[in-house]
Amino acid sequence: MSQSSIPVRFDSSTAAFLTQEAARHGVSRSEFIRMMVGRGILSKSIEDAVAEIGAASGGGAGGITAEGFKALMVNIIETRNLLRMISAKNYPEAVTEAKRMAQEEVERLFSGEVGNVG
Repeated sequence: MSQSSIPVRFDSSTAAFLTQEAARHGVSRSEFIRMMVGRGILSKSIEDAVAEIGAASGGGAGGITAEGFKALMVNIIETRNLLRMISAKNYPEAVTEAKRMAQEEVERLFSGEVGNVG
């Protein structure tokens, strides 16, 4: 994937914070900023999904509508795809590892208490 350079300026305390956090995470400052931008995009996507699902479901407690469920599925898949794109560059095994962890968590949730989940 080709990359473009986008010059940005930070005040000295923000620059020092970014340098410190990058070192703490074992990455360059540029890589840390890219990670934070990716997280911001994902966070915004989740916030948009919640708003969209609420609007499609009427925001009531009567349960999710078919339209709300479809919006939920679109946003889950969009979020999954964003995570895949972000993680593929930084951690190629992330998708496989995330799937394994999710399957283990679901197994723990459903083990012996299937009637009480959901």
